[in-house]
Amino acid sequence: MENIYNPYTNNQEIKLTKIKAENLRLRAYIGFKEWETHKLQDLVISYSFLYNAAKAIQSDSETDALDYKKINKSIIKLVDRQRFYLLEKLTDDIYQLIKKNIYTRDVWVRVEKPHALRFTDNVMSEISDRYRPNEVIIGLGSNIDPENNIKKALEYLLEMGIIIRKSEFIYTEPERKKDQPDFLNGALVMTTDLPYEDLYDKLKQTEDLMGRDRTGDKNGPRKIDLDIVAYNSTITDDEVYEYEFLKSFVKQLKPELLQ
Repeated sequence: MENIYNPYTNNQEIKLTKIKAENLRLRAYIGFKEWETHKLQDLVISYSFLYNAAKAIQSDSETDALDYKKINKSIIKLVDRQRFYLLEKLTDDIYQLIKKNIYTRDVWVRVEKPHALRFTDNVMSEISDRYRPNEVIIGLGSNIDPENNIKKALEYLLEMGIIIRKSEFIYTEPERKKDQPDFLNGALVMTTDLPYEDLYDKLKQTEDLMGRDRTGDKNGPRKIDLDIVAYNSTITDDEVYEYEFLKSFVKQLKPELLQ
């Protein structure tokens, strides 16, 4: 998972902080008219997001802060002197770039194209998390009364969002601790308004509600495993690259994530 910043390391306190960048001025080839394809035009980009700054506030260290300078540099690289046909597409590309960091929430992006229409100061396109739910892949597994526990877990997940589609559910041999029953494993795609950290907490709470025993070997038998495999366009579980059955679920549900 390519995210250096992690609010769960050493400190789970929540102190949400908004980062806002205003009026980033760049130039790009934008439009589909013939003259627009070879003349650079001015663009004005603003964006904001929330993140849990508790660690950064406590330590006053840049290593504990989400690196918004890196995000800004990535936006410049994406946009400056590049070619786009539609303002909507450019805005979406910037929005998706910020969302690649799974710890950003309440993301908002505005792109202005000055004097794009007669008698107007500018035309602008905006995207906000208010209008777009998160799309996630959740992995499910159980080897204690697995069929009933998987069914019960699906009922809990319906309280967190909307299930879009499911993979096949298959029995697989234990990967690490071999002396135990086979697991029933599967995955699903769902949309949810929950930020990554809140969804993670909800899944752990659901495991506890279903009676998962955390006192023994973590690789031993369990009633339920609920893991975030992907959050929006970011793979969040490195076991995707380790276990073929998990990789096959992602290929069934969102193959573009493995390209």
